[in-house]
Amino acid sequence: MKLLLLAATLLLASNINAKDVVLDTGTSLLWQDAPDNKDLSITYPEAQEYCSKLVIAEYSDFRLPTLYELQTIVDYAKYKPAILEGFKHVANETYWTTTIFADDSQELWTINFKKGERSVKAKHYDRNVRCVQKLQ
Repeated sequence: MKLLLLAATLLLASNINAKDVVLDTGTSLLWQDAPDNKDLSITYPEAQEYCSKLVIAEYSDFRLPTLYELQTIVDYAKYKPAILEGFKHVANETYWTTTIFADDSQELWTINFKKGERSVKAKHYDRNVRCVQKLQ
């Protein structure tokens, strides 16, 4: 199982609020994990804008994850939610990725964290959002 540490624990010099982000030390991805976005369900264009405007502590370069990136936090041994330890604010719902479905550019791959299932959804439907950024 991947080791996930709260970013505030790992980055001691930072003023990140530990309840708002989770750092995946294996991928160097900093994931949003805030209570105010747990039930946020919006269209794909709205989700892109939301992530691009997100600021947590000094971090402001957030974006939507790719399918591959979002799959790295799925824990298939879990159910409701099927997500790795360390994440506290998770809806058992479908989350956006930026990965376009090969057969239709108006559809994107998504992951449902109830079971960790992948599916394809049209951009104009409302889905949940979990923003991410790669730490350098």
